[in-house]
Amino acid sequence: MRSQTLDARLEAILGAAAELITANGVESVTMATLGKRTGLSRPAIYQYFASRDHVLGELLINEMADLSNEIDRLISEIEDPLERVRVWIHYSLAHLASAEHRVVRQISIENLPADQRGMLKAMHGYFMISLITSLKDLGVDEPSTLSGMIFGSIASAAKRIDDDGNFAAEARAVEKFVMAGIQSEIS
Repeated sequence: MRSQTLDARLEAILGAAAELITANGVESVTMATLGKRTGLSRPAIYQYFASRDHVLGELLINEMADLSNEIDRLISEIEDPLERVRVWIHYSLAHLASAEHRVVRQISIENLPADQRGMLKAMHGYFMISLITSLKDLGVDEPSTLSGMIFGSIASAAKRIDDDGNFAAEARAVEKFVMAGIQSEIS
């Protein structure tokens, strides 16, 4: 029972942080405002997180874990590597362009504690593995390099969507761009 209470409080703190960022930006997240939002005392917040930056880091870590798990689930049963790349592109773009991701995108990774920055870097690498593996399966010469370019294209498309771009048009364009690049590599 105690573990459920701890989990519920942790989720409440993280939920409050996300709400504050959505409403007023990252700077509005303080231990005091988190306490007010959750009904916990400021010292109680410190029982769960050492600092505001730890709260922000946990939001990023949770989001990255959710993204990686969902990508893995989606492509795990797809045998065709080109189709795995397509699914990776479209799901990643949908995720990066989502309102939930906009919240965490406001968080500066440079301000996070070193252990959380390292964990995020490792988790991003894990997230990229499924794309890199698919590119290797297609016979691409430099799959790690190409995967970085693909991710950059997706991030750029997500930014254009944020700036009132059309999701369907951006998704078609990024897929066409990436597939042309892959085809030139494997032909």
